[in-house]
Amino acid sequence: MGRRKKIIFVNPPLSIEDRYGVKHQSGGQTPPLGLLCLATMAREKGFDASILDAAALQLGYRETVGAILEQAPGCVGITAVTISIAHAAELAARLKKADPGLVVMIGGPHLTALPGETMERYPQFDLGVVGEADHTIVELLEALESGRDLSQVKGLILRTPAGTAGTAPRERVGKMDELPMPAWELLPDLTRYYCPPVHTLKRIPAALLVASRGCPGKCTFCDRSVFGNVLRAYSARYTFEMIKELYHRHGVREIQLRDDNFTAYRSRTLELCALLREARLDLVWTCAGRVDMVNPELLRAMKEAGCWQIWYGVESGSDEILARIMKNTTTRQVRDAVRMTRDAGISPCGFFMLGHPGETPATLESTIRFSRELPLDEAHFSFTTPFPGSWLYDHAEEHGTFDRDWSRLNGWLPVFVPRGLTAAALEAASKRAFRGFYFRPRIILSYLLRIRSLRHAAIYFRGFMALLEWLFKSRSPGKSGARD
Repeated sequence: MGRRKKIIFVNPPLSIEDRYGVKHQSGGQTPPLGLLCLATMAREKGFDASILDAAALQLGYRETVGAILEQAPGCVGITAVTISIAHAAELAARLKKADPGLVVMIGGPHLTALPGETMERYPQFDLGVVGEADHTIVELLEALESGRDLSQVKGLILRTPAGTAGTAPRERVGKMDELPMPAWELLPDLTRYYCPPVHTLKRIPAALLVASRGCPGKCTFCDRSVFGNVLRAYSARYTFEMIKELYHRHGVREIQLRDDNFTAYRSRTLELCALLREARLDLVWTCAGRVDMVNPELLRAMKEAGCWQIWYGVESGSDEILARIMKNTTTRQVRDAVRMTRDAGISPCGFFMLGHPGETPATLESTIRFSRELPLDEAHFSFTTPFPGSWLYDHAEEHGTFDRDWSRLNGWLPVFVPRGLTAAALEAASKRAFRGFYFRPRIILSYLLRIRSLRHAAIYFRGFMALLEWLFKSRSPGKSGARD
């Protein structure tokens, strides 16, 4: 097979500390599902495709470069979110130095949100793949192999004598069932190298799935540049087949459905629940949903099918803030959804954000108080972060101060400070929120009751120690990098 036939998809070196800061011990390592889709598609079309997940394998730059060059590829495709784009660029620079003829491309959410600025800042990337790349990657590899003009391939950003230029936009994937079934064997051992964050975990081994793309919401803090506002999904049968493969071939006993809003397609959800009930798999699962898209019938069906936990994007305990961030939900709807979820026997959990535009000391306290008033079993408090591709990224300075250092946009640092507040006030509120929520007998007991093995106990213990470390150390993680 010729050199151009070989492509390696790479998740660049990125430590858990880089991703989660002082909370890294409670963080998880999740598989790069986007790379898996692309590598599967490329292999399906006859290319020699492989994945190197340097983050999961805990490889440094030198080890990663060595592992890539050892396979003598013609192309390397690197993915990056905002906090990892500098890591991707460092890897690309080392690859180009070692093999100037190697085609190094960049893709992922960050590049899609800021294609021109990213390519101008990092000349070591030869080209960029913008948006959903399932079909783009095949057409691109075929063009590279035949020497055809890349400007005719949709969904790229290229370097030209006049600067960077984008090709025609690629249409979003419509019928997702036409995509090939993920080739999980392309990833490192799922049960050894990947584990979800501790607070989302009931059984191990656990695996992640994304069964839909897009979100109809218009929240000001959300980046929708890759999948857009048009919601598309795998059918219930296709999703069921993916779950069965993970269960039977890889020994997975918990599935975490990481769709932005799994409950949006109610009929599909009910059909999937029926399939899971009929199969009687020894399996539990979790998902995320919107508080205005659940009802007792749906929740009852999900519980009977093995769902044990649902995460809702609560965001704030202030109706004024919820309206300002265009969440289009109310605190009353939150209360109703959480109550219905608990009544159905499913564990309700909430995502909260601190430091929205227009936030005040009073609204911060409303959110902290609201999190304790709700009968939630878990709560996740992050700082409002203007990610590239979101409305807030473009308008942040109109509402406060914003540190635009891409390496700090991880949700754990108060990089955006609304007018009238300080970073110290936001950090103090975050600690009050975590301490007040988790240091309650009901929550501590719930964790103890979940322990099923020594490995499980060790995971929870590390998470607890991470929380203590963060609560009692007055420091913010500085800029760090993957090891050499």
